[in-house]
Parts: sequence; C-alpha cells; structure tokens
Amino acid sequence: MNRTTIHLALLTTLTSGAVYAEEREVIDPSDLTRVYTQAAFFVTSDADIRVSSMFTGAWTEDIQFAGFVEGNFGNDSAKRQGKDKFGLDYQKSRAQYFQVHAMDNEFMPRVGLSTDLIHQNGTAGAMKGLGYKDTTLLSVGAIGLINPAYTGGAMVFPNAAYTTGKVFGESADGYMLNLFVTQPIGDSGAFVQAWPEYFNVEGDTVEMESKSFNVMFNAPIKSDRTQWLMTKLEYGSTDITTPDGWSIDGDVELKAEIGVKWFF
Repeated sequence: MNRTTIHLALLTTLTSGAVYAEEREVIDPSDLTRVYTQAAFFVTSDADIRVSSMFTGAWTEDIQFAGFVEGNFGNDSAKRQGKDKFGLDYQKSRAQYFQVHAMDNEFMPRVGLSTDLIHQNGTAGAMKGLGYKDTTLLSVGAIGLINPAYTGGAMVFPNAAYTTGKVFGESADGYMLNLFVTQPIGDSGAFVQAWPEYFNVEGDTVEMESKSFNVMFNAPIKSDRTQWLMTKLEYGSTDITTPDGWSIDGDVELKAEIGVKWFF
C-alpha cells in the first residue's frame, strides 16, 4: 500500500512561506514566519493533486495572522492496483490558523503559532474496503526564526507541534519535530530549504511513526515575485499499526512534488 502521509499536512503551511505585506513588501516565501495571501496547485510523483489557498491580515502592527485550507485528491482505483494515475477521489484535507508575533528579542525576532485541524479519509486509496474509520487530528505548534546573524547568514527555524485526536477512529496523541534551514540563491529570490522531520502519534491500539529528510527548491517565475515554481523531494518512511493489530513497516521512498504558487 502507499505510505500514509498525514504528517505532511502538519508541514504544508510552514513550508509554504506565508506574510502580511506592509507597503508592498518584497515577497519572500523563504521566511517561514511571514504570511502572504496566496493560492497553489501541486502534483506529486504518485499522481496526487494538492490545492490550497490562504488569506492574511493583522491584529496589530506586530501580530499578523493567516487562515489556510487545502485538499488532496487521487485515484483510489489505481492506488489499490499499485499504479500512479491522476484522479479526483478525496484523500485528505486541512484547515489552519497561523499567527505570527514580532518579538523584541535579538536571538529570535519572530515566532509563529499554529492550530491545525487535519482529516484523512479512512477509505481512500489502498485503504478502501478495509473497514477503517477516518483519521481526525488537532495539532498545536510553534515555529521560530533564529537571527541569521547567529547562523552564518542562513535562516534556521526550529519547529515543534503536539497532536491529538483519532487515528483510524481510535484515540491517539503525539508530536512532531523539525529543524528547517533556508539558504538564498542569487538575487532573484530563489532559495533552497532543507529539514529533517520526526513524527509520532500512538494510542492503545494504533500508531504512526515517520522519519524523513526533505529538500525544497523554489524560484520566482515573474520578476515581481507574484508567481513561483515550487519543487520538493522527500526521502523517508512511515510505519503504521492499525486498530486490528496489523503492523505495516513502510518502505523507504523518494517522493517528488512540483507546483505553482500565486501570491496576491
């Protein structure tokens, strides 16, 4: 079966580069503690489709916010046959509230707080017909920007999140840890971003654990940076224990994603 990727939902907004733009601030999605109104369309190497949108605003001069929604779609029939074909069968979705605080702190000038509601269809893809219930998780996390003066010019973002809810209909909780590192390339705004990730949720009868290493290369398509080409490679695996005691040790996989993002 295809590896379960609930953990990716916890990252999408953080890696989307979101910010409130005063006086037409130069768009810079390499900074994960900034937020921009945007829309995006992605396809993956296993022929899934992801669409998302975000709106932004500000509570005060130092506190900005964003609301984010996304949906993932694929071909259930092809997944059951181990094939990669495009389709519009619902796989999973997410809604997030993200809030950024400017801090009077030289070491960590900005901190972001997020609350995510994540849903995965228990009968999607290779899981269809196995009788599993949907997975619904609530995640609360924080991400901070370490002053590049302390990191050799690179932007470094430690990230942690606590997750609780239902996995295949059974109660579970856990956490996710990441350390994002962003390095600009040239003067166009293009950048490389890399991060290791560990994710684990477990309950009395269910468990999900994943380890991965991710690399993104993103570059503006237009000179005003309102349209971007977004690419990502993910190398990792996910292990699952289902409510009926079925343990699935996921194979290590290399997964690619490419898409276009529009900033408004």
